[in-house]
Amino acid sequence: MLDDLSTNRKVIVSVIGFLVILVLAGAIIGSVNESGGERGQGQGSFDFKIGLAYVLGVSIVAFVSLAYTDFDKRIMVFFLVLTFVVFFFIKGGHLITLVTKLVGSEGVRATAGEVGWGHFTRFSFPLAVAGLISTLGLTFFTGRSLCAYGCPVGVFQELLYRVREYHKKARKILLPTKLTFGVRLAILGVTVGLILAFAFDLVQIVAPYQLWRLEIVIPGILIMVGFFVASLFSYRPFCRIFCPFGAIASLVAKFSIWSMSKDETCNDCGLCEKECPIEDCEKYGECYLCGRCVQICNRDSISIS
Repeated sequence: MLDDLSTNRKVIVSVIGFLVILVLAGAIIGSVNESGGERGQGQGSFDFKIGLAYVLGVSIVAFVSLAYTDFDKRIMVFFLVLTFVVFFFIKGGHLITLVTKLVGSEGVRATAGEVGWGHFTRFSFPLAVAGLISTLGLTFFTGRSLCAYGCPVGVFQELLYRVREYHKKARKILLPTKLTFGVRLAILGVTVGLILAFAFDLVQIVAPYQLWRLEIVIPGILIMVGFFVASLFSYRPFCRIFCPFGAIASLVAKFSIWSMSKDETCNDCGLCEKECPIEDCEKYGECYLCGRCVQICNRDSISIS
């Protein structure tokens, strides 16, 4: 799938560009290590780095592997299950909290003097910025590969939806992408507004990662169970309706260098549109590289390019 001259040039540009992004993010993270400070400051930064490294690494490997194998189902499921299991053992790299972390509860508490402002600027802020630079940078080059194969909440929803697909008569609910796109942006605005106005962190209430921390927190666990049950009937409802990181990532993914596309052999039969779980996914930056369009196409007209 990645063998013509123009594609090879894009590979080189993507590799060099992402390396530059990693160097920049690494320099920011390095500033945390060099800043010193009181004992206990920066606690959890090691977990964050390990988690972020895994998220970036598995997303890149999955993207390349699936591109070269025409989205082999066995390889795809392997990466989905891998991320689902791995996040029971690592604590950091949680994508959903990165956006709100910049103006999140810790930042508000620091402004209010509950924790030292130096603590926030020295540790939390640089790590959040570095995380966003690297994750959104990867999104610019490889689309939503990170949301698709690096986020445990995303992969769990994908696995649940695939369970439904084994039962062909099960009802499928297709959420209008224009509606979900607007709702998610509105929720992001409300989330940020609540933090700035009342220091109320909606993400912490929902607590999307509590399953992987083996925690039961009310009402968050009930909300997430609701999203997971909905995932049996509708494709990735949490990603498409609530996720703060997804709201930003979708805007970046609309301009990603690599994306699913059709070549001149396509006869516009419409099979891929019928099989895709998201209408107008490319238009809204909502292609999660599930490979269903590639697998249903009988002319091999669809690939990553």
